[in-house]
Amino acid sequence: MEPGKVFNASTLASDDVSARGQGQCFSLIKSGTYAEGMTATEIHLTGNASPKGSTDCDTLIYVRSGSASLEIIGSDIDNSVQVSEGSAVHIKSGESFFWAHGSDLVALEVCIPVTGPFARKQSSPTETFQRHIKQGVSNKGTATGSREFEVLFDASKGSAAATMFIGFIPPSGAPDHYHLYDEICHIVSGVGSVAVDGVNQDISSGSTFSITPRLLHSIVNSGTEDLWLLGIFRPQGSPAAAYYPDGRPAPGYVETE
Repeated sequence: MEPGKVFNASTLASDDVSARGQGQCFSLIKSGTYAEGMTATEIHLTGNASPKGSTDCDTLIYVRSGSASLEIIGSDIDNSVQVSEGSAVHIKSGESFFWAHGSDLVALEVCIPVTGPFARKQSSPTETFQRHIKQGVSNKGTATGSREFEVLFDASKGSAAATMFIGFIPPSGAPDHYHLYDEICHIVSGVGSVAVDGVNQDISSGSTFSITPRLLHSIVNSGTEDLWLLGIFRPQGSPAAAYYPDGRPAPGYVETE
């Protein structure tokens, strides 16, 4: 894991690309020297993929484009899910899954470790488990400035380990800020840049990067439409939880603890 560095499936080294059945898998975020680190894999598929285990982690999946059937092994809860653009799916630890009948599928699979000491301390009580949700169903919340977000998974939907959300960033710049959570960011649509430690990197659909706790960063939307950012962070909580460099909570966030 290299916090703040942008990765994209089209520019990865061949060592980070593998096959899973008829699917091509791109290892965008690896744990590296981090214990219990979250990882992110992008899969491109037309056809069928071989099974992938989820023994010691929860897996949160987001479909960026295309369609497929997602088959879950080891559960009698919604074990066959038809997915398309904007679908999000929660695979629990102990379950396995495979993609079937993929049609131009592009999806992000984020693994969140749940069995180690760090994971146990980050876990939250959950409410009703929800396997599948479609973007656009939930109400939006507000974050820094005029930004909005839509939560796809959190503890209220059965995700004890992490929150998944879509952030909608209007054309604008943004000041440096930081979070107390560990996050993987994936650009769904739009163009812009992310700045970390004075270095600006271009971002567009498929760009993926990790943000570690207290790392100062800013994201700029240089386009004319909203930039859509998929975020997965732990411990689960509010996507609005951000702070400016002097420690002030950013607009849209009020500390409750």
